[in-house]
Amino acid sequence: MNALVKRIVIDTSVIIDLYAAPNDVRASIAEEVASWAAKNLVEAYAPKSLVVEVFGVLARHLSREELDLVAASFPPIRLVPEEAFYDKAIEIARSTGSRAADAYYIAVAAMIGGVLLTNDRLQSQNARRAGVKAYYLLKESERARQSIMYSNT
Repeated sequence: MNALVKRIVIDTSVIIDLYAAPNDVRASIAEEVASWAAKNLVEAYAPKSLVVEVFGVLARHLSREELDLVAASFPPIRLVPEEAFYDKAIEIARSTGSRAADAYYIAVAAMIGGVLLTNDRLQSQNARRAGVKAYYLLKESERARQSIMYSNT
C-alpha cells in the first residue's frame, strides 16, 4: 500500500447512486468517488457485504441483464471479510446505537484508518461519534474532495 494514497470506505448508498441515482447530483457525486478508485487516486474498501447490499437494492430497479452489466463494471473496491472487523463493529454498535450494516462500514474505516464516504446522514454522524472521519456527501462533497484529493492529513 502506498502511504501517500488516501484510504476510503465507500458506503452502499454511494455505489447504488452510481447505477440508479434518483437525481443528477447524486449520480455525479457517485461517479466522482468511483473515478478516484478507478484511477488509483485512493484505495477503496468496503465490507464484503457491500456486494449483497448493492444487488439486493438494484434488483428492485434493474433487469437481470442490467445487473450483469453492473457486476462487470463494479468499481475497484477491496472487500473486507466480516471476521476482520466483526469485534470492532460490535463495539461501534454498542457505543453509537448504529444500525448493523452501518457499524460494518464504520468498523472497516476504523480498522484501515480511512475516511467513510456516505450519502447517509445518520451513518456519518455515528462514524464521527465513533472517532472515524466521515463525510455526508450530499452536503459535504466539496469538503470531502478537498480533504481526500488535496490534503496531506
